[in-house]
Amino acid sequence: MRVRMGSARRAGVVIGLLATMVVTAGCAGLPRPGDGTDAVTGQGTRTVATGNTLDQKLPASAATTRLVDQDGRAMSLRLLRGRVVVLAPLLTMCQETCPMTSENLHRAAEAAQADGELSRVVFLEVTVDPQRDTVRRLHDYAKVYGALPHWRLATGKPANVIALWNALGVSTDKTRPEDTVRDWMTGRLIHDSYDVHHQDCVMIIDPSGRLRWITVGHPDARGSRLPESMQKFLTLEGRQNYAHPGAGGADSWTDRDVEQAVAYVRSLGS
Repeated sequence: MRVRMGSARRAGVVIGLLATMVVTAGCAGLPRPGDGTDAVTGQGTRTVATGNTLDQKLPASAATTRLVDQDGRAMSLRLLRGRVVVLAPLLTMCQETCPMTSENLHRAAEAAQADGELSRVVFLEVTVDPQRDTVRRLHDYAKVYGALPHWRLATGKPANVIALWNALGVSTDKTRPEDTVRDWMTGRLIHDSYDVHHQDCVMIIDPSGRLRWITVGHPDARGSRLPESMQKFLTLEGRQNYAHPGAGGADSWTDRDVEQAVAYVRSLGS
């Protein structure tokens, strides 16, 4: 997915969460984090880490969407009730930002494991490309980073997965790739391929199933070391995003931001 996040933003977190965001060539952006009022609920918002707080019920259609994780186990957001869920879109063929998103969430999951949070928090990346992201591909992708019991990757029937992201306001637009695509899994060039444009965002759902925090921007994975196969997989733009995630005024977020946001959501006592 190609990402060009500029500084021009439009208010806000509304129905569908991202429905009124400014769409650019492959990504969309929320307003820069800051205190304000939700355009629909009228509730106050504030900044936590790099994101905005919110308090919205998870759409029922998103909660009940049937998914399957990288180990072939059935799951849904509803089945994760009782735990804090860190949710982000995934595209294993993304060569510009998704490898860094996975790195940040994997690092945050490692920190949660070290703090004994295994039973309280789950980190979930759901594909925006269910046609190609099969259970096997997700399983192999997880192995590249190092499998963790509470860092889950999920796919499902294409219509179901796309409906989930639509309910959350995340676009999943197919387009022709602008760069040569080489499959990280096989090393082979892919001809007649396609790309899937989507927002780079992270959402956090509280144990009662309410959306409580969201951030949009480039994942800042500096200070970490991407798996070698992922580093080789990055395009020139991807390498630039890895080295300079905030270039051009783009918003960015780190694994530490996610950890702080998780602590905030847990403090709400839902």
